[in-house]
This record gives sequence, structure tokens and C-alpha cells, in this order.
Amino acid sequence: MIKVSAPKADGLRITAYHLDALLTGLKELIKPSRLTIHYPLEKRWVNERFRGFIVNDMEKCISCFQCAWACPVNAIWMYRAPNGKFYPGIRYEQCILCHFCVDACPVGSLQGTTIHDVAFPDLGSTVFEPEDMANVPNVVDESKYIVKYEVENGNLIMRRIPRGSK
Repeated sequence: MIKVSAPKADGLRITAYHLDALLTGLKELIKPSRLTIHYPLEKRWVNERFRGFIVNDMEKCISCFQCAWACPVNAIWMYRAPNGKFYPGIRYEQCILCHFCVDACPVGSLQGTTIHDVAFPDLGSTVFEPEDMANVPNVVDESKYIVKYEVENGNLIMRRIPRGSK
């Protein structure tokens, strides 16, 4: 049987650890280095080419199925309309927002938006049928600031831009 002895207390080392933790807390109090934002009052800046929700102009759609074939996760399902044509619908619980479907569309009926932070009340509401894809989702935006991260002289700078200003 092996007997394990209790570790010896090194008061000086423990005191140094506590002082280091207090100094770190003091530095964060004076000049915070956090990269978090206060969502939903602050929203991260996204590029205008950001891949978000997908909308479909059903008048342009030629029912070619290219979008469904291009989807790597089978999130696009084709639905038959009363006029006999097939139109795409998206299951956003599967969609990885790769926009392969947008790239594959030969007539440009599928278009991407920058909307990416949407909450769904249940799993059933993540299914967008063709008529749901005709319009951009209605999103309530409560943000007062846009937060943009930039690198200046090797330091990461977080800028808060009031909403509506450039």
C-alpha cells in the first residue's frame, strides 16, 4: 500500500499567485481587454458579402434543381407549386450557409442576405418553404452600436460605432 502525503504549503508561492490574480483583475478594471459584446444592444459588424439567410425570386426560378444538387448537406428540398413547377425550400436546422446553392443557380434567383442571427421558437419554424423564401425574414434589431474589430500597430482594437453613422 502506498501512502500519499499532504502537499507542503508554500506560503510565499501561494501569496504570489494571489497577488498575480489581483493585479490581473486591476488591469482589467482599468483597461479591459475583453472581446465580448453586449448583445443585443451591440451587434458585430459583418461584411456586405457575409453569407446569411437565402431568399428566392420565384419569378426568375426555372426549376432546374441545381440548388438542391449543389447542397452538400441536403438542406434544400424542392416543393411542387400549384402551377406544376418545383421551387426550393430550405431547412435551416441543416443548412450550413455555404451558399453553394446561390453559386449554382444559373439565373440568379437565389440571393444571399447578411441576416445571420435569428432565433427560432421551435424546430418546425426552421423549415422555409418556397413562399417563405420569397421575402427577407422579418428581424427585430435592438442594437444601438455596431462593434468592429481592427488591428492597429499589432494591437486588437474594438470600435463601437453608433448605429446609423458610417
